[in-house]
Amino acid sequence: MPALLVFPVTIIGFDGTNIFAWVLLFALFARLFFMRSKVLNVIAAAVVTASFLSLLVHDWSSASAFSAQEAESIRTAALQLDPNDMRINGDLLTGEALLQSEGKKETVYFYYTIETEEEKFNWEQQRFPQRVVATVQLEEPEAERNLHQFDFEDYLNAKSIHWVVTVEAMQFRSEDRSFRSWPSSIRRSIILMLEKLPAVQTTDYIQTMLFNQSHAIAGDTLDAYRGIGLLHLFSISGMHIQLLLSQMRFILLRMKVSHETTDKLLVIFLIAYGVLTGWGIGVFRAICTHFILLMGKITGHRVEAKDAFALTVMIAVFYNPLLIYSASFQLSYLLAGLLYFVTPVSSEWKMNGLLKDICLTALMTLASFPIVAYHFFEVSWLGIFVNVIFSFFFSWLLFPLFWLLFFAVLFFPGTPLLGLLCAVSDKLLTLLENFAGAAADLDFASLVTGRPPAVYFALVWIALILLLLSVEKKQKDIRVLCFLMVAVGLFSFAHQLDPSGKVVMLDVGQGDAILIITPFHRRAVLIDTGGMLTFENEAWQVRETATTAGEKLVSIMKAEGVKKLDKVFLTHADQDHVGSLRELAEGLPIDAVYFPKGAEGNAAFAAVLLELQSQHQVALFPLLGKVDLEIDTDFVFHILAPLAPGEGGNEDSLVIQASIGGLDWLFTGDLGEEGEDLLMRTYPDLKTDILKIGHHGSATSSSEGFLDHVQPELALISAGKQNRYGHPDAEILERLELRNIPIFRTDRQGAIHFLYGSEETEWRTILENKK
Repeated sequence: MPALLVFPVTIIGFDGTNIFAWVLLFALFARLFFMRSKVLNVIAAAVVTASFLSLLVHDWSSASAFSAQEAESIRTAALQLDPNDMRINGDLLTGEALLQSEGKKETVYFYYTIETEEEKFNWEQQRFPQRVVATVQLEEPEAERNLHQFDFEDYLNAKSIHWVVTVEAMQFRSEDRSFRSWPSSIRRSIILMLEKLPAVQTTDYIQTMLFNQSHAIAGDTLDAYRGIGLLHLFSISGMHIQLLLSQMRFILLRMKVSHETTDKLLVIFLIAYGVLTGWGIGVFRAICTHFILLMGKITGHRVEAKDAFALTVMIAVFYNPLLIYSASFQLSYLLAGLLYFVTPVSSEWKMNGLLKDICLTALMTLASFPIVAYHFFEVSWLGIFVNVIFSFFFSWLLFPLFWLLFFAVLFFPGTPLLGLLCAVSDKLLTLLENFAGAAADLDFASLVTGRPPAVYFALVWIALILLLLSVEKKQKDIRVLCFLMVAVGLFSFAHQLDPSGKVVMLDVGQGDAILIITPFHRRAVLIDTGGMLTFENEAWQVRETATTAGEKLVSIMKAEGVKKLDKVFLTHADQDHVGSLRELAEGLPIDAVYFPKGAEGNAAFAAVLLELQSQHQVALFPLLGKVDLEIDTDFVFHILAPLAPGEGGNEDSLVIQASIGGLDWLFTGDLGEEGEDLLMRTYPDLKTDILKIGHHGSATSSSEGFLDHVQPELALISAGKQNRYGHPDAEILERLELRNIPIFRTDRQGAIHFLYGSEETEWRTILENKK
């Protein structure tokens, strides 16, 4: 109980206005008071004091050594690079490094573009840390650019990293073979040794699950596992350590080693294994808990498993308080704590083993529901059942097989048995991945929740706490279950209770994607999908993206609570406007897709349309201008152009006019000056309040005559940060400025939100939070 105090105290330390943290702190103190235990109260006071001290130490120790002016002036610096903290992706080398300049040192995150294939191979085979003198440029890490998406700035700040370094050129490079570099080199040697296994798939799993190489398994595979509630089996689990300790204890005792000596050897092993794996979140939790239990046995002071886990929680939070905000920490410690809490109680349940496992996984799925929904915006109920299957496969088949393969490649690298074991492992993994992928594709098993307001999270947490208390007291209270069902139901459909609507110009880089959601989420409409522009590179330079543009778009949709898209309008066939369409259809149901007539003549675009129609049953509608489409009650899209079939190019862009939130909007795609002239001649009285500037602010669009004709009161520009085209063009910005037209632009402000539905409307931007 006192260990739980570290969480509200830490949250209050970072955000003193967090009402839920204050309520939790009060509830914990109240519970301790009514228990009337002086010992617990003293421990609680010590925990609170230590928590505040850890926050002060963290603030002091995590501050940057460089001021903004100093960082800007640094052009040459020394970097210490650890190969275990680096990742090679195509021709891009990234990772953490220790930067030294002007007598100061600080951990940074760096980017370096590899120049030759030979240099790439050299980096891949590197075993020892590297000392590099390089020409560098420092800048602050980037915050999230779309609502509730990955925040690189927060991610690095949690590691006390304040600067991102672009390595422009390496002037000098040497290996660090000092004594303190040997643990790192040993770990790297193990990773390189595992790559000699004759099975790439198995190698990836061993590196990820046994040696904390979080990037080894493909992103789409991890997405499939997460989609069915199994993410904890990977970067956040650490459960293989308990299995390994049990096997090692069994072997040592069979070798006639005494219990006392066995415990001491296991302690040494735990420390060595932690060093070799880099102390990942799940690994640290498992190692620290078992270390405390073993030290208790060695010193003759028996420690309860719950107490060892509580001490581990406090040590982890004291070391880095910001850990509590990460999904890995939250899931890892919540599920582990739940097992420590429920296992003694479940031993008295009168049911067979399989049913008991299903009940335990159901309880774990429910407990993780708000955390998974908060970070990933959807929850799969399949986890209740598939956890049992996967836990069996990994616990009793794959983990032992992984360790067997590791020791085989370590001591008997040439044995024919190695190939046979790898073949068996790959077959099992392929079977599990196919099953996970098929299960993740089942629409009925996934519930899109978005991220509702905090009050809905509070309701679910209260219901879960009541459920756990009833389990602890061995009570079967139907009222608690009913309350939990109501809380989860309200949580899941919270967005449908929101009376406001919104228009969101999403930040999709160099592209367009505009989301429109009507009040109470009655309709969700998307204009363009964005898409990644690709450029020709040699094979060794090609980079694999952890998350594709389409996957990012689907995540953004789900974060907004979008369960399906009623209509998708594609203004034309360029890749930066339609490139994410295929992945969007795979991630969300789409009722209908509209596009300018003639664009289907584009072969690549036509292939995607055919796939949508045949595989996803999406209705397709080619459009020409002077057509009205009803989107919702009193909400109509007026299609103004094109007036004749074209080829899907810029001048054939769909032009859409609509009245939203009491304002007139004009969406022009990539329409150029020629199309603008035709639009002015066809619609001489066309006026608008909000103009989506054509072609990302290119000088070929938004002519002076067109701006004077439509007379916008505000302009929206969608362009990628520091894009290679120089959009928006300085000439266009000057035209808008001369006419006193305010501008919102995604390259500087991130996603742009317009909220309506009440008496007032509101503008919000993600990066600058302007209104």
